[in-house]
Order: sequence, then C-alpha cells, then structure tokens
Amino acid sequence: MIEIDHICLGVKNVYEGAHRLRAETGLGNYDGGWFPMSGLANRIVPLGDHTYIEVEAVVDAHMIPDRSSTAAWFNDQVKDGDVYIGWCARTGSLAELEAAAKRLNVEVMTTMLKRTPDGTEVGAPRAPAAVTAWKAGVPNFFFFPDLNQHGSQKRVTGPCPTIPRGLSWIEVGGTAEEMSDWLGQRSDTLALRFNGDAPGLYAVAVKTDAGEIVIRRPNAVKLARTAP
Repeated sequence: MIEIDHICLGVKNVYEGAHRLRAETGLGNYDGGWFPMSGLANRIVPLGDHTYIEVEAVVDAHMIPDRSSTAAWFNDQVKDGDVYIGWCARTGSLAELEAAAKRLNVEVMTTMLKRTPDGTEVGAPRAPAAVTAWKAGVPNFFFFPDLNQHGSQKRVTGPCPTIPRGLSWIEVGGTAEEMSDWLGQRSDTLALRFNGDAPGLYAVAVKTDAGEIVIRRPNAVKLARTAP
C-alpha cells in the first residue's frame, strides 16, 4: 500500500526558512543533512505517523549553474519566496517499489542520496528521480526498510511548542484519475484533496495538540508553467 511520506518546502535559506516555519506553526525541526550531488541541504520537520516536511535550499553556490542542474532549477523556483517543490510517496515493500518502477519504465535507484550531520550516508531505494516527478506535479516513490530510522522518528532541536499528531491532508492539483494512474492505486486511499488547479502541491494540513494547522504555499510547478 502506498502512503504519503514527506513533503519538500523550497526556501531561499534553509536556516531562516525553518526558523520562520517554526515561528508560524510552533513545529520543531532538526538538521537533516546535505545532498552532495545537488548542492542542497534540508532541515526536517517531523509530523508524526512516519511523515515529515523537509525545508530545503541550495547551500553550495558553486554547484550552480555548471555542476548541478537540480540546484539551478531549485534556485529558480524559490527566487520569489517559499514554494512547495513536491512530495514523496512511500511503498510498503521493495517489491511494490520495483513494480511501480517497472510500470513507469524507470530504474530503482539505490545510490547514496545525502549525508546526515554525523556523516552517515542515506540512500533509500527510490524511483524515479525526485525532480523528474516533481516537475510533472506528481510524487516519486521511496521504500524504507526500517521505519525506526525514518526521518520522522528523530528528535527536534530547540523549542517545539506545538506537538504534531500526524498528517491530516495535502492539497494537490490535477485530477484524481491522473493521480490514480500515476500511483497505481486509487487516489482516495491517500489523504489527498484536489483543487482542480494545475498539478503540484499547494497546502499541507497537520494534526497537532493545538488543533489542525494548515501550511499553504505557492506551487512551484504552476509558477514554472506560468512564468513569462
């Protein structure tokens, strides 16, 4: 069974963006590490129930524009402020991930994806490349063999006045039929709300001890398509 795993919130400055999100919502975060091949880094906002938001930004200016097309594309999306870059789905097994990859005619990737602050290499099996899916306004897929090591399970640093209780829903564009075709299962099995707009992510709602918090940001895919 496919589930929502994590959401990517693109910002100009990973530290300032994570601080501002904490001030807005009360949700805590911790240093998630950096992506050596793309020049990006993130801070993780655990939401409970094996979901999280990654607040992400380019941190290696030397990766732009010659060495990392991902960093160049990412920077272009956040030039006017925070945007939802995309989201990731999680499969329940490696076989399910391999079946999704075969259906989409892509390869499963198992290479190192990022390094955590202590130097640990992280590279869960995934398909297709995140940016490939996100540019189309749909999620890519991950499989995490040990959910005890999932990013949502680590402790935040600093104050955390709001306690998350899990993801409530996410608002996306496109149609339920298109999403079902991409996921390989009915879209109504996930906590998705469709707004009838262009594909991509528009809002995330989190259950907390203080009630539901809705975090709304522009959709990077729509902005890219409407840019002059």
